[in-house]
Amino acid sequence: MGKQEFILSCVMVCCVITTSCTQNRIADNPAEPTTVAIETKQKTQHSYGGWYCPDNFGFPPVNIQDLDKVTVVTDRLPTREETRNGTSLMYIDPAEYPDAKPLDIKLPRVARKYSNHSDIDELIIVIQAVVIGQDTVVGYRYPDGGNGSAWLSEVTFLSDREVADIGPTPYVYLKTEIDANTEEIWKGITQTAFARSLGERFNKKSFFASEWSNESTAHLHLATDSVTAAGIVTIVYGNLYMQIDYDYNGFHFSEKILVIENIKEEKSELHFVSGPYPDDFMVQSVSWNNWVKEVKTLSETN
Repeated sequence: MGKQEFILSCVMVCCVITTSCTQNRIADNPAEPTTVAIETKQKTQHSYGGWYCPDNFGFPPVNIQDLDKVTVVTDRLPTREETRNGTSLMYIDPAEYPDAKPLDIKLPRVARKYSNHSDIDELIIVIQAVVIGQDTVVGYRYPDGGNGSAWLSEVTFLSDREVADIGPTPYVYLKTEIDANTEEIWKGITQTAFARSLGERFNKKSFFASEWSNESTAHLHLATDSVTAAGIVTIVYGNLYMQIDYDYNGFHFSEKILVIENIKEEKSELHFVSGPYPDDFMVQSVSWNNWVKEVKTLSETN
C-alpha cells in the first residue's frame, strides 16, 4: 500500500449500536445559539457509521479555537473530491442513497464522544452530518489528528462558552523524511530518553529497548491518583503506529508516532504528535523538534 493510499484508508472499528431513540444533550444557556435536539433512529448498520482513524494525518491536528480555519460543506452533500482533500469525510452515492441529505446544523462544531479505546470522553470537531434513511451520521476529526464517524446520538455538542472555557489546544505536529526503514527508525527511537521514560512509566523497559519486528506489539496501561493512561504500539496496515492517551484528572493529553515506510525508495516518513500544550507550546515545540532531529540522525546511522 502506497503512502497516499494509506493516508486515505482507515482503521475500521465496528461499533455496537442498539436500536433506540435518543436526544443529544444541548447547552442550557439561552443566550447562546444551540443545536436543536434531534431524535435519531439507529436501525441500520451501514459503512458510514462507526469507523475510527486516529492515524490518518491527512487530517492533521487542529486547535479547537481555530475553527474558522476548518473548511466544511454543510448546504449540500460533498463531492467525491471534497472527501479526498480534507473538506469532508463521507461520500454518499446519490444513486445508492437518493434520499440522503445534509443535516441542517451549524458546522464545524466542537463536541465530545466517548472512546472505547481510551476510555475518555474525547473532544472531536464535527465537520459533516448526513441523514441517510432513518439514520443520522456525523463525520469528525480529532484535535490531535485523524478522523472518524459516529451516530449523532453518540456525540454531545459543546456550547461556545464551554469551548472558550477549555481554552486553546495547540498540538506539536512534526513530519519528516528519514533515509531509514522501520526497524532502523525504531532502533533510533529506543536510543532516546523519551523511549526510556515510556519504558519506565509503563513498566515496559524491555519492549522499548528491543529490536522491532512485524510481530512487535505492546499494550500500555497506567493508573495512579493523578493520571490514567492507555496506549498501544503496533503495526497498522504495515506501518509502525503508537498512540497513548493520558487523562490528567479530566485533561486529555496524547502522544502519537506513525512511521510510513517506502520500501521501493528505501526511506520512511515519520509523523509525531504531542499535546495539547496550552501554556508552553513554543518551549515544547523546540524540544520535540530536537527529538525528531535526534531520531533522524540515530536512524540514519544505525
